[in-house]
Amino acid sequence: MQLFVPILAVQFDFLGGAVGVLAAIVVSFLIITLVASYYRFQNIVKMAEDTHPEDMGASTDDILRVQLARYLAGCGRRGTSFSVSLVKVENPEVRVRMDAPFIAGLKKSVRHADVVCMYDEQTAVVLAESEPEDAENILARVSQMVAEFCPDLAKEELRVGIASYPGHGLSGKELLAVAVEGLAQASAECLVVMPDIVDVDAEDDEEEVSEENDTEEVDEKSSGGWKDRRKNAMLDDLTGVLKPSAISAYMQRMMSDMRHKKKKAALFCIGVNNLEQVIRIHGEEAADDLLVGVSKILQDNFRADDLIGRHEKYAFLVLAEAMLDEAEIIGKRINSLVQKATISSGNKNLKTSITLAVATYPEHGRNLHHLYSSAQKVLDYSRSNDIRAYAVYDPEIHDKVPSKPMRNIKSAQA
Repeated sequence: MQLFVPILAVQFDFLGGAVGVLAAIVVSFLIITLVASYYRFQNIVKMAEDTHPEDMGASTDDILRVQLARYLAGCGRRGTSFSVSLVKVENPEVRVRMDAPFIAGLKKSVRHADVVCMYDEQTAVVLAESEPEDAENILARVSQMVAEFCPDLAKEELRVGIASYPGHGLSGKELLAVAVEGLAQASAECLVVMPDIVDVDAEDDEEEVSEENDTEEVDEKSSGGWKDRRKNAMLDDLTGVLKPSAISAYMQRMMSDMRHKKKKAALFCIGVNNLEQVIRIHGEEAADDLLVGVSKILQDNFRADDLIGRHEKYAFLVLAEAMLDEAEIIGKRINSLVQKATISSGNKNLKTSITLAVATYPEHGRNLHHLYSSAQKVLDYSRSNDIRAYAVYDPEIHDKVPSKPMRNIKSAQA
């Protein structure tokens, strides 16, 4: 009997080892399957950016659901807002396909991380990170650029319906329903429609306050009054953007956040030209009106979450999330918009130009101080050579310009 015990023990050890090996094989197979599925999913997503769904053997609904799910997951994880925009073409002669000029124009007008896909045979979808108050300006600009890219398409033949996450909903289904509602309301008189965001909690609060204060005045030291005073302390009275004294703190914070989230960043130094000459001919008020006009162009054409500040006497700083190639496109567009604009001052119509300098993270610096130094050198170089255009920092050219003291951006390592 004792002779059988070692034999049984050996058999059980063998079985245990065999089960362990089998388990390892199963786990390895599952991991390989998951990794392969992930890369297949990524490949499908990549193909969907350029290939029409039918050519992939998929439906437009399938591709749209995948893209919406990705965007919802990403923005939910980062805690950022985004817009779902349905861009419809009313001209039946213009094709809406992933390989058509219309879609190429849409892609050219949005940023690298934004998504363009199909909704139906007349309508495209644009998913773009943006605040609710910024979405309409973005899509109005996109509509104009698409119309320019497609000569057969008039701007008036576009209709856009917009929904904003999370204000209009937390699911793709809810957001699409709101965007469809906006699209139904769009017309030749109003090309872009974003339905109002109803804040139920705020409505409840207002009703409670109304009931409690039917005969009482609102205290000037209420939270609203405090917010207004804080806002006034941050913003420049003339231009409505950040004061020079507030730029450093806010831009350092934004830059740190973008570095932490591994996002690209661009700093724009924008000098307004010929204002001394305008003052001599037309007076200080005309120069102020030109600054206000340029500020409005910047606010209308950058995103709500981009930071714009007054810099020096006749210049602005803008910190935006953008890759180098996107920053070049933005700089060119802003420069062109200012050149084309006619700004009213009293009974006069005035024009001006800007000199725009760009430095990007991480190509031109690892923190805000470095970007500011680089962009300021570009601006000084362009001004000294009477270059009234946009330029990107090039160390071989611009490092010959001596650095200026950092007036508005402190030397903190952001």
